[in-house]
Amino acid sequence: MAVRKPVTPQGMTANPAFSPGVQVGEFLFISGTVGNDATGNLVGVGDCEAQTRQVFANIKSIAAAVGASMDDVVKITCFLIDVADYAAYGKVRSETFGSGPPASSTVMVAALVRPEFLVEVEAIVHVPGGG
Repeated sequence: MAVRKPVTPQGMTANPAFSPGVQVGEFLFISGTVGNDATGNLVGVGDCEAQTRQVFANIKSIAAAVGASMDDVVKITCFLIDVADYAAYGKVRSETFGSGPPASSTVMVAALVRPEFLVEVEAIVHVPGGG
């Protein structure tokens, strides 16, 4: 069985129910990430663009904790509660990944775990030399 290493970046408030990330060999699996800052406060209440920026900042932080970067993200899955927010999400995604975007899926859902969350993204990251 592969060794599973829980990953929580320094300074990020850990949720006792799950790990922000789990590294297995050369891959890091990042849990669904919302727009909370490191102290657990939601950024951009009612603002999908602001929440998305925080989501990608959180993913960057989790990836960095194992020596990876956003360039190493190979797959993301986004969950949005309102199709009208897709443009704001897409704008930030494009700014974040530029000309080398990862594989990506976007799913419309009825709700996320808290009603003020507008976007949630999970990611798979290739960790250079992580095996």
